[in-house]
Amino acid sequence: MITIDCTNALAIKDQLLVYVADKLEVLPFLKSEKILLTPIDDSQNIDKSLVLSAITEFLKSVNLDENFQIITKDNDIDMVPLDGKDMKEKLEKHGQSRQDLFFECTHCGFMTLYEVEWRTHKLIHYI
Repeated sequence: MITIDCTNALAIKDQLLVYVADKLEVLPFLKSEKILLTPIDDSQNIDKSLVLSAITEFLKSVNLDENFQIITKDNDIDMVPLDGKDMKEKLEKHGQSRQDLFFECTHCGFMTLYEVEWRTHKLIHYI
């Protein structure tokens, strides 16, 4: 199990969870301000270098790669913001612009960026 501490990046935590889980095909769990990643198959381990690569790719995709330093210790990954002006506003702006794009299943909490996928998913609860 790998833990990603998003204490200093709460505005992008949800998007990061979806991106990393989809990229690595792992099971993500939210625990307050942390993301826990577990392999789908218990006989496999998650490669920490792939997790770091996915986090870096995500930060680049949202133009925040220069604002965070990724620190690792054992199976813990910490996202530390670098002191830069307007960092808090930039995170809040990004969080607000993407917040309304998520669709969440009211039955099980399944989240997706795509409305068609969300509607299709909801159908499984009524079969």
